[in-house]
Amino acid sequence: MTNSPLVTISIPAYNLGTYLQKTLQSIFEQTYQNFEIILVDDASTDSTAGTIREAAQKDDRIRAHYYEKHEGVSKARNFAIDNAKGDIIVFVDGDDLLASNYLEVIVDGLKDPTVDMDAVGYAWGWRGGGRSSATEFQQVSKQEAFDSINYRGAEIGGYTWNKGFRLSVIRENKIRFDETLDLAEDLLFTADYIAASHRILYFPAPLYTKVSRGNSIIHSATMAMRSKEQVVRRHIDEMGRRLTP
Repeated sequence: MTNSPLVTISIPAYNLGTYLQKTLQSIFEQTYQNFEIILVDDASTDSTAGTIREAAQKDDRIRAHYYEKHEGVSKARNFAIDNAKGDIIVFVDGDDLLASNYLEVIVDGLKDPTVDMDAVGYAWGWRGGGRSSATEFQQVSKQEAFDSINYRGAEIGGYTWNKGFRLSVIRENKIRFDETLDLAEDLLFTADYIAASHRILYFPAPLYTKVSRGNSIIHSATMAMRSKEQVVRRHIDEMGRRLTP
């Protein structure tokens, strides 16, 4: 990996309204500018597709793709993995906001080739700031990182959006998002990735802000979706008991 690796930013987009414009603006204002954006419109029924077309016309780093029918975030993220040109991939939700140094910190943590994954702190938009202002990387054990996956609100957690992943690790280990899941697909992906990893770094300062939308999947999940989520969580717990260094 070069000193200025290309970062692939995966953004699935479905009926995001004006949120997507703000998310893209926070990306364009990054201090690290060597990136591509794979932006997948998941058959939106609002203005999202138009926002994507307009943004792609203005910046050739955006690679837009449009699904004819709604497929879900997992398929969109797998599309990004399959088509990424970068060394590093980050998975950004199209309604969230990035601190201006988010990408710079992600890249800095992965400059050491022995580091497989890094994570940054985050803030929930409706709860205010994150927990720490610390601006140095901390090494965390593989077990510690894995154990945080199933804990809601954990500092590292199973979320994919606060982490930098090496595409080489993803491809060598054939790690994918499970396209049958509507919930917990990110937890399972992170679990599979950490299981294949060895060295992990954590940067506590909150560089990613989650924005709550009333119509997001987390708020509209059915009982069937919740039941499948619990099956995934139990599977992750079992993986944790068999985890190897």
